[in-house]
Amino acid sequence: MTARRGSSKQSRGKSGRGMKKMEEVKVGVFLSDCGGQIAKILDFEALTNFVKGVEGVALVARGSEFWRGEGLKTIVNAIKAKRVNRVVVAEAVPKISEVAIAKAVEEAGLNPYLVEVIDLKNHCAWPHRDTPKEATEKAKAMLLAAIEKVKLQEPIEKAEFPAVKSVLVIGGGLAGMQAAEDLADMGFQVYLVEKEPFLGGLAAKAVRFFPTDDCAVCIQSPTTDLKTVAQTSRKCVYRSGFSEIPNLKVLTNAKVVEVEGGPGNYHVVVEQKPRYVDEAKCVACDLCTTVCPVEVPDEYNAKLTKRKAIYINRPLVYPPAYAIDAK
Repeated sequence: MTARRGSSKQSRGKSGRGMKKMEEVKVGVFLSDCGGQIAKILDFEALTNFVKGVEGVALVARGSEFWRGEGLKTIVNAIKAKRVNRVVVAEAVPKISEVAIAKAVEEAGLNPYLVEVIDLKNHCAWPHRDTPKEATEKAKAMLLAAIEKVKLQEPIEKAEFPAVKSVLVIGGGLAGMQAAEDLADMGFQVYLVEKEPFLGGLAAKAVRFFPTDDCAVCIQSPTTDLKTVAQTSRKCVYRSGFSEIPNLKVLTNAKVVEVEGGPGNYHVVVEQKPRYVDEAKCVACDLCTTVCPVEVPDEYNAKLTKRKAIYINRPLVYPPAYAIDAK
């Protein structure tokens, strides 16, 4: 499963455990009341006094917002003045605000992995607006957890590793199939490993999907089209080119048994069991099931029914070839 080492590189995080640790942890806590929206629910004076009493806290500031404008400048200035070397920000919508905060913090000279952003608005104030005292106590607990967490965090520096141009995707369900196709489109040699004889995973067991009423089999495969049909919302493996992607190797009935190496250059050993049917010759005519004398519980139907020992668990499946149970 290895390929010749290429010239491409992957950016990875490297722990700063070997770096000289700071002698004193100084946490700056910045409390946003979201333009006054949550000030009527949370007691910010009580929160400020509580945070000031937590060991390691060197600065507490309250403002309307801290992810932009003057509020963000307050954080940057505190870092540049060496007043803080850890940052906790109580701000709304962390997924948006923490990006701006992390960027500004890094430009100010502080490692962005020494920042913790929590959401007192959506995780505390709004859900408990009818019980402000309890909401304030919960906010204290959230702030304390964030402070103690950031005190233990260490800098993480970016590093680059030489990377081979091949990728292993484990699991041939919806996510695995889409990931494999996307990586193949990026030019990687992709190996898709699935432990079952067929792709699709649990999603293929559904009958229809809301709201398009697509069948599970049609929607399970990626949308790539290779000279077969224009891209549409229908994704049947027979109408898409998933099986025709030249740099995608599908290994069903397989599992990973050994992994060696490091980031960018792993060596993986995959064990593949035989399906006892030649995929190139099988036309899925179903005649084999009429002569097979052995019946076993059908996993596809939660073992509520039986199937033959030679089987294909649903129509239009990939690979479109029958498989025989080993036992």
